[in-house]
Amino acid sequence: MSKIFGIVNITTDSFSDGGLYLDSKKAIEHALKLAEDGADIIDLGAASSNPDTTDVSVEEEIKRLKPVIKALKKQNIKISVDTFKPEVQRFCIDSGVDYINDIQGFPFPEFYEVLSKSDCGLVLMHSIQRLGVATKINTNPEEVFGSMMQFFKERINALVAAGIDKERIILDPGMGFFLGSNPETSLFVLKRFPYISKTFGLPVMIALSRKSFLGKITGTDVKNRLAPTLAAEIYANNKGADYIRTHDVKSLSDALKIFKALN
Repeated sequence: MSKIFGIVNITTDSFSDGGLYLDSKKAIEHALKLAEDGADIIDLGAASSNPDTTDVSVEEEIKRLKPVIKALKKQNIKISVDTFKPEVQRFCIDSGVDYINDIQGFPFPEFYEVLSKSDCGLVLMHSIQRLGVATKINTNPEEVFGSMMQFFKERINALVAAGIDKERIILDPGMGFFLGSNPETSLFVLKRFPYISKTFGLPVMIALSRKSFLGKITGTDVKNRLAPTLAAEIYANNKGADYIRTHDVKSLSDALKIFKALN
């Protein structure tokens, strides 16, 4: 069964819940609720990566994260932080988080020594943008998948060569705008992600919660994508996803319990 990363966005402009948990008390309450609902890991994000986001400074990102990390650590809850800034990643390592989730896939070799001296898990995400936040562009599914496999090969080799234990790495193929504006590319990759795990011998995380490609297929806005999201997440679980990153932890956790009981 897939382990669940529960999303807590401490932001003003995340695409589905921006502003809801910007207050640290609300963020902590939400994180604790997600853990109670079945999240194995809480994934904190203090800067959005959607195409329409505005930049958040390193100082502000750390300011948003600090009280929430501190509170969750006291509760012995496993913490992931979704950030691509090395300065923020260093703060997270010093704070003892369990995972760093990087949408850029750790592109800075000069930071690898810091990563090698830590023991946190590294979620190595692929995106067609390579650097920066998501963009809106149509893509060719086959070309994206081929480029993704080459990206993973090169980046894994670079991290391992720098002394980072391969067993710390989790692969995330990216979904939605990280693969392209057209839903065909996300569907193509979702159907083939087991090949990624088989090729590299590493766990895979699937993160498609409330994504726009699901809305395009179903004609639903972001507030009405629970059913499309859950259908895709159960599919990912059944295909062998090691981790699923989601906003709707209770729904996924309950669905997985039923699936387990039926099997």
